[in-house]
Amino acid sequence: MQDPLLKQYDFAVIGAGPAGLLAALNLTQANAQPRGGKTYSIALLDKRDPWREPVSCAEGVSAHGLKAIVPKVSSSWIRETVDGVIFVSPNGTPVTFTQPGSGLLIDRALMHKDLAEQAQRAGAHCNFRARTTAVSRYTDGWRTVKYEGTVTGELQARVVIDASGPGAGFGQGENIVQGDFDVEPALFALVSGIDYPVNYIQLFFGRNYAPGGYAWLFPRDQHVANVGLVIGKRFAKEAPARKAMQDFLARTYPNAKVETMQGGAIPCGYTHHPLAVENLFKAGDAANMVNPISRAGILEAMKGGALAAEAALKVIELASEREKEPFYRSYKSQWDDAYGKANMRIHKAKAAFTNISDATFDKAAGKLAAIPKEKLTLGKIFMTTLWSSPSLIWKMRSLF
Repeated sequence: MQDPLLKQYDFAVIGAGPAGLLAALNLTQANAQPRGGKTYSIALLDKRDPWREPVSCAEGVSAHGLKAIVPKVSSSWIRETVDGVIFVSPNGTPVTFTQPGSGLLIDRALMHKDLAEQAQRAGAHCNFRARTTAVSRYTDGWRTVKYEGTVTGELQARVVIDASGPGAGFGQGENIVQGDFDVEPALFALVSGIDYPVNYIQLFFGRNYAPGGYAWLFPRDQHVANVGLVIGKRFAKEAPARKAMQDFLARTYPNAKVETMQGGAIPCGYTHHPLAVENLFKAGDAANMVNPISRAGILEAMKGGALAAEAALKVIELASEREKEPFYRSYKSQWDDAYGKANMRIHKAKAAFTNISDATFDKAAGKLAAIPKEKLTLGKIFMTTLWSSPSLIWKMRSLF
């Protein structure tokens, strides 16, 4: 998409990933039911089409969570239904948790395309050959957004929603989150030539797989799986992600054929920084809206984008920061109620979790493997792991 860009907009959304798309859609919905006849102009910018493969993502989401956030979930987005998780310990012991229909493996690229087209049909100007290079401070009611790409230029926006990703630096020097806290390296690969159940995701825990993080297999279909890993930040130097990936594939899937592989960065720590200041809102990875341990971020980003748009619509007609401040705080509190408070507790427990030894994982897996599958719950899996090293319960007390 390369819609011509105007010189001025009411709203500019930077980044057409899950957060930016939901922000743009929610802004256009306000135009569908204008209050007092007022409608707004909206620009959605990205450096490339957000449906271009490969997408750096394992593409798994909660079925209930997606349907609660997205106005209409298309069946075409769903590759497979997830009926459970197979946890694999360092020595290879599998523990199967079954919960039919609990998750979805999505075609994120197609979802992006459909959502972008919806936003465009609703009136947003979508230019996905425009990489944002700078966002000015708020001056005389405007922020200036500079971009380059097929056409280089700048536009002014009354409100900017930054959903650009981790650590882009927009708003640097202002009192606002930067999405650069606890950024961890990850690798994502599309792999064929291996066997796996298509309705289960597999998670591999232990330092021999991915120190400080974990490795995964998420099916895409019967032939190709998304295989990857994330390395804890403090282990990144001693265990480079690419070598860890090579070792993991060689040991676990020796017959695998890697079709594509790309790296990514996951900002997975919770911070207390404000999410908005002077008509600049942060959402998604740009606001560290990622679960610190699971590193899940699709639904978190979507929720953040939707909430940012809701708050942005309330401040755009206000003149002073004093009037706007309650809506900035409301955005933060709504995010905290949805995901942030849980993420904060998880972040506090993360150091203890990443220090669980391989022996502890193996001991817990041995106990759990003896329990009939129909009697396993996530709570039982979690608590058995903790009781395999009782000191962990004290270290992870922030979770309780």
